[in-house]
Amino acid sequence: MIDVGDHGPELISAIRGSVARIIVCGDDESADVVRHPAVALRTGARLICADFAAAETAVGAGIARERILVTVPATEVDTALRAGWATLTDVDTSAATRGLAGAEAIAAICAWLGATAVRTRHVAPIRRSLDMAKSVLGTRPPAWAIRGLA
Repeated sequence: MIDVGDHGPELISAIRGSVARIIVCGDDESADVVRHPAVALRTGARLICADFAAAETAVGAGIARERILVTVPATEVDTALRAGWATLTDVDTSAATRGLAGAEAIAAICAWLGATAVRTRHVAPIRRSLDMAKSVLGTRPPAWAIRGLA
């Protein structure tokens, strides 16, 4: 998933034209994932909610629970999942004082717990952490070893 913020349909179209099978998050109605309940209601897009209260309000407004991602810190992933919510965790924020290694560790824990999505600015190393955790769990086949990254 790529977040384009408040950029319009031209950028979203360009991204979709250059990257196969990409999910786009943004403020425009052509995005797959949005932050505004009214847009989600109108378009059928998934909705990112800032917390449980916002998610409950969105459900009350008519957005199906399975179309909502609730933003939670890593410490609340398990609780949110047990409550039936799809989750979005910003691993950079959760690891604010722990640097990249902390973000990688938190991403692996989130994957282990079954988090739906993680947000990061360190795409490649966090992706490796997620893949490693899923391989250890046995939910994805292990990849070829990558050497010389240290």
